[in-house]
Amino acid sequence: MTRAWLYDGSSGVRHEVEVVQDGPVLRIDYAGAPLEDVMLDELSVADRGSAGLTLRRSGNAGWRLKLPAPVDPELDRLFPRGGGYGGWIDRVGLPRALAVFVAGSALVLAGGYFAPTLLAPLVPPSVEKAYGEALVGDFGGKYCSTPLGDAALKRLVASLDPKPGELNVRVVDAPIVNAAALPAGNIVLFDKLFEVVESPEELAGILAHEIAHVRRRHITAALIREFGVGIFASALGGTTAGRVDGFVALTFTRRAEQDADATAIATLNRAHISPAPTANFFRRLKKAETDLGRFEPAMAYLSSHPLSGDRAQRFTEAAHKGEAYRPALSSREWTELRAICSSRPPS
Repeated sequence: MTRAWLYDGSSGVRHEVEVVQDGPVLRIDYAGAPLEDVMLDELSVADRGSAGLTLRRSGNAGWRLKLPAPVDPELDRLFPRGGGYGGWIDRVGLPRALAVFVAGSALVLAGGYFAPTLLAPLVPPSVEKAYGEALVGDFGGKYCSTPLGDAALKRLVASLDPKPGELNVRVVDAPIVNAAALPAGNIVLFDKLFEVVESPEELAGILAHEIAHVRRRHITAALIREFGVGIFASALGGTTAGRVDGFVALTFTRRAEQDADATAIATLNRAHISPAPTANFFRRLKKAETDLGRFEPAMAYLSSHPLSGDRAQRFTEAAHKGEAYRPALSSREWTELRAICSSRPPS
């Protein structure tokens, strides 16, 4: 016999009782006379703690049987622990359930980081091309073009990429200092960038970095990471300028940026263009990071591209001493390219 207290759910009176298991029945005795026989499958745990065990009875909301601590182990085993968290948690236990949750969360985070890189090559080029064309359009009539400026830009692109016909590199008359890789081989150089770069070799390094993002499918991976795989179907709404603003602000992972830098360095060396001027560009922007007031025009580039002394050092070390590097463009070509927007009428 085990001493207990019973609330029968009708009188509100606490009865001091004794209980004993009898096969599938829990017999409850009151004052030495049988009071109630309750089937075990009618009972479930309402509370279990240091004060003991409280049972409830199905079909009677107010019925409670309190077994004070220490609870007879034979009775305690009749009512398994758990029951408060849900089926599978109760089966495996809370500590194991937490471990499963942590492991699952880690897998989700890892999937969010690595899955876009794996999925990007699976996006059909035709889909990406259609999206890129819908995104860029005519850029609101702000594309800059002159015969000599176009020829200089075309020559620079051809020196950096073996398939320049697959790339659409344009200069846009917009008052920001930036460059951006967009879907389907589209790359835009904003006119104000030419006020910050000091040589065609610096521009070549920036352009090689953006071409690397295109060739390595970093843009598609970033879109999947940022917006999900439905981006190509759902993000076509809005104005061209609004969509491009979103792409300019799109960030790549640290791994993608390092990959683009490494690819750009290899591209420059293959084209026999020194990486050292690009290092100088990064050093000036690094100074701008700590002296924001002095180099305000470059803030747009700083906001969308990770800059550090490490990147400048990487490009410096990639410059081969004694290498007979060639100019990225002639002085006349560079002059024509920098002036490509000067003939546009005011908008």
